[in-house]
Amino acid sequence: MTDEQLLEQLKLRNKAALEAVIYRYHAPIFSYITRLVRHPHIAEDLTQECFTRLCLAVRDGRLPNDLRPWMYTIATNLCKDLWKKVSYKKEVLTDDQTLSAEQDQHTVASILDRQWQREEVIRGLSLLSDENRQIVVLRYYQDLKLQEIAIIMELPLNTLKSKLYQALKKLAQLLEDKEAANDG
Repeated sequence: MTDEQLLEQLKLRNKAALEAVIYRYHAPIFSYITRLVRHPHIAEDLTQECFTRLCLAVRDGRLPNDLRPWMYTIATNLCKDLWKKVSYKKEVLTDDQTLSAEQDQHTVASILDRQWQREEVIRGLSLLSDENRQIVVLRYYQDLKLQEIAIIMELPLNTLKSKLYQALKKLAQLLEDKEAANDG
């Protein structure tokens, strides 16, 4: 069932459609929020609030024309509200993202290299501004289209493209600086 079909069913207050939306979007929204706030327990609460707002919108008949960007907009706004309360400046690697010394000795070297590169990218993302990190996460971790991100971020498409380019350029520079520091 497409998002458009789910929206039509939601407008009819179909509980199965609501369950389908939650099933379809819970993991991606949780992942997105976790990457932005960097604390899984806070992300769980915000994800639950995101779906509570969906339920309220269904109840009140206030549904959007496009479901996916709308869900991410709700999630984004919840994160922005949180950032107003508390300052989050560093992304903390969660235990499952951190490479432990106790890993299986039979792990292939290329897997280790990818894991270290992934950790470096996560550290680099933490050095970007909240807005730039959000754009990169939406595009490359959540795989949203630029038009959807523009809607979520409330930016003109060309401005978003420019900001994405600048964020990637900044991230690349941070990673190059880190590598040069390690080599020198």
